Amino acid sequence: MSVAVTPPALRSFHSGRSAGRPPRPRVVMTVRSSNTVSAAPILIKLQRDCATPLPVLRHVADAMAADMRAGLEADGGSDLKMILSYVDALPTGDYSMLWILVVNFRVLRAQLGGKDERVVETEFEQVSIPQELMFGTSEELFDFIASGLEKFAQKETGKFSLPQGRTRELGFTFSFPVKQTSIDSGILIKWTKGFAVSGTAGKDVVACLNEAMKRQGLNMRVSALVNDTVGTLAGARYWDDDVMVAVILGTGTNACYVERVNAIPKLHSPNTKSGSTIVNTEWGAFSSGLPLTEFDREMDAESINPENRTPDICAMQQDSSKDFKVVGSILHDVTGVSSDLIARKIVVDVCDTIAKRGGRLAGAGIVGILQKMEDDSRGLVFGKRTVVAMDGGLYEHYPQYRSYLQDAVTELLGPEISKNIVIEHSKDGSGIGAALLAATNSIVIMWKILVQTRFGRIKLITEQVYYTCYIRFIILQNRQGKTRLAKYYIPLEESEKHKVEYEVHRLVVNRDPKFTNFVEFRNHKVIYRRYAGLFFSLCVDITDNELAYLESIHLFVEILDHFFSNVCELDLVFNFHKVYLILDEFILAGELQETSKKAIIERMGELEKQE
Repeated sequence: MSVAVTPPALRSFHSGRSAGRPPRPRVVMTVRSSNTVSAAPILIKLQRDCATPLPVLRHVADAMAADMRAGLEADGGSDLKMILSYVDALPTGDYSMLWILVVNFRVLRAQLGGKDERVVETEFEQVSIPQELMFGTSEELFDFIASGLEKFAQKETGKFSLPQGRTRELGFTFSFPVKQTSIDSGILIKWTKGFAVSGTAGKDVVACLNEAMKRQGLNMRVSALVNDTVGTLAGARYWDDDVMVAVILGTGTNACYVERVNAIPKLHSPNTKSGSTIVNTEWGAFSSGLPLTEFDREMDAESINPENRTPDICAMQQDSSKDFKVVGSILHDVTGVSSDLIARKIVVDVCDTIAKRGGRLAGAGIVGILQKMEDDSRGLVFGKRTVVAMDGGLYEHYPQYRSYLQDAVTELLGPEISKNIVIEHSKDGSGIGAALLAATNSIVIMWKILVQTRFGRIKLITEQVYYTCYIRFIILQNRQGKTRLAKYYIPLEESEKHKVEYEVHRLVVNRDPKFTNFVEFRNHKVIYRRYAGLFFSLCVDITDNELAYLESIHLFVEILDHFFSNVCELDLVFNFHKVYLILDEFILAGELQETSKKAIIERMGELEKQE
């Protein structure tokens, strides 16, 4: 996605060395003013060819949106791979537990403090991969990682310890191309970043790590395989419910976003709890819409690492000294060039041209993603606060680049719409994000008690439950605002519950009857039905099926009506304990458990006989 250029006439400022290529003999050159005059026309051409006026940015944004659609239609449909992450439940802030993970060959554990405290404590340790393992076997590499995990786990202090018997759930951030097949499995496509490990391509990397941990005797399992960009989105979402896009701009670049599953034709079985998932665009492969110059093509043809960028550009552009001393030092240390002031100024101009182009193209790519989301959601993105989480050293440490990126977003969207698009730095959010996704998508939950119910059904009572509910709460209120029934499937303080009930009552009672029976509520939606003077309200995810829940409310009312023989408000007041029993037979832990009216009535009849 980001394109770096080096003009041929300015290659005296550039050593041309790359990883794996033997260093050239060091030759010290001197570049004087007379030598730099000939570079001026080439600099002007570079600036002209790298210019990114508004029409060019619009073309890039449109091409990005079009490639996204093509990539969602079918695998291989575009430059963008549009890899499905199978993350269908994003962190909400309701967790309170320890999780340990591997992220970019670092090991990290986090104590999560729920909605109020969020992240209470973290500890991490860098795991350096020996050079020989980067070219070794799959078993050797993953055994090394598992060994690092085991040593890290041995250092666990009391503040991080788990209850006895609890299995640690891992979020595994794996920053290599993977064909993800589920939230906890993925097939390695190829190694990158200097790795050439044998015996791994075409294998499930989660299985490789799980097997290595088993050989090491570790009581751990991977419950979430997470691309670093996906982890950044999840980590940022833990703090801010408006985060919808994440972008990494560092040694590599990528972007992901939240997509509705019914907008993904290649997902033939769109079976998700929330109706949405995170799509990893792999936008580093995007090229069809980029305006490439002759400098790009010539540099890529000569490089063994095409499209790489160097941190020296940033350092030189930050030089604020009168004689550009930093520029002179870098030119001398990296390339052996001794330069005068005019030559250094030309280098700074080149750096600025490259940074401006890269930042503005990245901004156009972000707008392309937002535009695709806006078009499909019929105006639900640009009309409200939408956050783009940014991570990576290029974005974090290069202020001019950040400024150019923001300028491009503002130009493309206009001053009014761009006010709703918030670009926020999320430093190293992928680690916490992977831990949160491990918690959210955990399969193995420590069950505290196993209880046999009266009707032969098994009910599991947990010490902590870590999942996203279909239904967040159900509230039954009269026209005056009196709450006759309230069941919350998410943890809320009493004061917050009162606030929710007040807000929901105002929403549904004052709503014009000619409008639909569902309305946005905070970051979710309320679905309600009125029966006589009573309002039944459910809060569900914004993407859930409204008609299905409308029918669920009606079914619940039919059960009440049958049980109480023409139910009225007083029946609910004086028999509230029976109402809650009926509700527990109907909905358990936020999910519909029984949709047979006959079965629920029979169970309630059995219960009354025992009383």
